[in-house]
Parts: sequence; C-alpha cells; structure tokens
Amino acid sequence: MSWFSFSDMRLRRKIMVITVISTLVALVMVCLTFFLYEMMTYPEIRLKSLATWAQIMGDNSTAALTFNDHKTAQEMLATLKANPSILSACLYDNKGQQFASYQRDRAARRRYPAVAEQAGAESSGGSLKIFQDIFSGGERVGYLFLETDTEEMRTRLTHYALITVLIGLISFFISLFVASRLQRYVTEPLHRVVDRMWDIARGEWDITKRLEVSGRDEIGDVAEAFNAFMGKLQTVKDMKSDLISVVSHQLKTPVAEINGFIENMLDGITGEVNSRQRGYLDQMLVIGRGNYKLISDLLSISKIDRGVVSADIHPVSAKEVVALTIRDYEQIMKEKSLILRLEGTEEGIMLYADRDKVVEALRNLLNNAIKCTDSGSVTIRVGSEGDQGVIEVLDTGIGMDEETLGSLFTRNRVLGQEAHRSGAGLGLYISKYFMNIQKGDLTVTSEVGKGSCFKLVVPKYMKQAGTAA
Repeated sequence: MSWFSFSDMRLRRKIMVITVISTLVALVMVCLTFFLYEMMTYPEIRLKSLATWAQIMGDNSTAALTFNDHKTAQEMLATLKANPSILSACLYDNKGQQFASYQRDRAARRRYPAVAEQAGAESSGGSLKIFQDIFSGGERVGYLFLETDTEEMRTRLTHYALITVLIGLISFFISLFVASRLQRYVTEPLHRVVDRMWDIARGEWDITKRLEVSGRDEIGDVAEAFNAFMGKLQTVKDMKSDLISVVSHQLKTPVAEINGFIENMLDGITGEVNSRQRGYLDQMLVIGRGNYKLISDLLSISKIDRGVVSADIHPVSAKEVVALTIRDYEQIMKEKSLILRLEGTEEGIMLYADRDKVVEALRNLLNNAIKCTDSGSVTIRVGSEGDQGVIEVLDTGIGMDEETLGSLFTRNRVLGQEAHRSGAGLGLYISKYFMNIQKGDLTVTSEVGKGSCFKLVVPKYMKQAGTAA
C-alpha cells in the first residue's frame, strides 16, 4: 500500500498541495524560460561586444601595421589589461604573420594562433574567439585575433540558478501560507454541510434549520441542494408524524378499552375465570399495557416533532408524583419477586414542574428498571440538591456499558445488550425532552452487571416565596 495517496488526503490539504505545486511549476517555468533565453542570447551579446572591441583595436592599429611599428602595436594591445575577460590578442601583418601579441596569463601556453586564419568567430574550449581583417583605405593591412573567456556567462547563469532556487523557496512558503488561509473559504462551507449530515445521522439536528448560502459558486450549489434535501426530508417527516398521530389516536382508545375489558374479566365481573384462563388473560393484559404505552410514546414523539409540547408548571408534591408513578407497577414487581423501596418521600419536598410530564418520565424510568432487573430491588429515592428537587431510580439489574450510555437518550436506543427488554426505546428520549422543557435534566450512571441509577432533576418549589427556587 502506498504511503502517499492524493485521493485519501483531506480536501484542505489537496487545495494547499494543488496551489503550492501550481505556483512552483509556474515559477519554475518562468525562471527556466529566462534561463534558456539567457543561455541563447548571452553568447551572441558577448560576441557582439568582442566584435566591437576588435573593431576598435583594428582601427587603432592601422597606423602601426602600415608603418611596421611593432612597439606601438604592442603597447596598444597591452591596453587590453583593462578588460580582464580578454584572454589573448594578436595582430598579424597582411601576410598573416605575427606582428604583436598579448596574453593575460603569460605563464600559460600560447592561446593565439601562430598565423592568421580566415575572418570569423567561434566558441570552443570555454572561450569566444574572433578573427577580423584590418583595412586601411580599402586595402587590407593585417589581421586581428581576440579571445575572451565565458566565465562571466557561467557566473551569470549560476546566479540565475541560485536566484531561481531562492525565489522558489520563498514562493513555496508564501504560497503555502496563502493557500492555508484561502482554503478555508472552500473547506469550511463543506465542513458545515458534512457536520449537519452527521448530526442528522445521529438524530441531533433540527431539520427545520437551513444552511446559510454564502455564494453562488459550486459550494453555494451544494448548500442549496442540501437545503432542498432538508425541505423534502421535513415534508416526509411531517407526513410521517401526521400518520403516526392519526393512527395512534385511532388505536389508543380501542387498546385502552380492550385492557379495561381484560381487567374486568380478571376481576370476575363477567363471570368466574379458571386458573388457565386467568393465565392467558394476565399475559394479554401485559401485552395490552405494553401496546398502550407504545402508542402513548408514539403520540408523544409526534407532538415533540410538531413542536406542540408545552409544560404546565405548578407546585407539586414529590410524594404525589412517586405515588402516581408506582400505582400500576406494584403488582408487576410482585410477580417478578422484586423489592420496591421508597426513600425520602416523607420529607415533603415540593417540585415546581408539570406533574403529568414528571410522572410520565418517572414511569418510563421505573418501567425500564423493572424490565432490566431479574432479581433484587428497585429503589425510588427523593431528595434535593440546593434549589433543585431530585428523584432517583436505582436498580440492581444488568447495567449498561459506556457505548450504550453515550447515546442512551436518543430515539430507538435500547438498554443494555438485550433488545427485547427495552421495547421501542422511546421512553428515555421522551423523558429527557420532558425534563429539558421544565428547566430540568435527566442523567444516568451505570455499571455492567451491577445496575443503573437514573437521576431526574427539576426546580424545587420554595413555599415561603411562592415561586420556584
């Protein structure tokens, strides 16, 4: 497997890499163009400069050649010391024989030809060489040879290369800095879309909200498409909620009546019931009550989705809340041989809350505690913490692991590892919501194999002030 995969890189890194590489490639191409241009044109420029020197030297040496003045010719060539790039020079008479010469490095071997050659220029051996005829009055009186080195050109090209590398490094860091700042204009809007999608997947996003469209580019198109998708999703959700609401309303009353009929039969109102019939009726009543609770939960979910749930806040006794909660569960606990313990109910703690919603939340907690506990006890403990009233439901059941606790109060989440014990898993989500709209909270601690403790917190009513704490 390759250690580097461009397709696996984060988008922000891709943008930075593309920007930096594009900048460096463009810069290298520009510098390379100048470099090649210099390599092609500089020898020609140097050759023209050398030809100019040859023309000047030739014009100045016509008299010496005409009058056969070797001394003057030698002195004239000696002035070439002023130009350190001239390696050698030589004057030839009209017969091509050496007349006067100059060589920058006298200790080195002779660089100029022994006899004159045909007029022209060439580049070889790391130097530029030129032969030029010298005329006077239209008659050739001699020849001139000049040689210059190409060290200046090599130095110039080396400097170009160093400047290219330096500019490349500076451009790399500048483009990296600029890209790191500009990439957020592309990645941040996409991150918002991705974050919202994950929120939806986790069930934590209000689908009535829309993303802000910050531009008309492709990113804006993504945001627009996402908002359109959310609109369609909202429509589907509304249709689903309406369907659940209608169906639940239609089912709630018949299920309640069937449960009532079963209770009447168990109470003997319709006649004597034998033990076998009672067993069947008990099972039917358990199933009926479970169905009634499920229907009630679905109705609550539907109301939450439509945003029509409100809290009717009044002073209420914690003892009354507990009494209403356990009323329908004492018989079930006896049948499972579970011990129900009540603690703190006689302390007279008053809550400032919606009684019915606190009771429903507490019933959900007690129902789950009973389902998840095969033996031992379930304890309901009433207390207070500062200006908050506290009701805890503790059980000695199967407990929950960290993964379960992390997403416990969401829809369709079951308790523990035994899905059949927790029904549809809506009760805790509803209970959490009911507590939140009353400025309260619902938390849980648990340990696998030892049980769980659900803690319900709501504001406490202060009798002396007549208001919530």
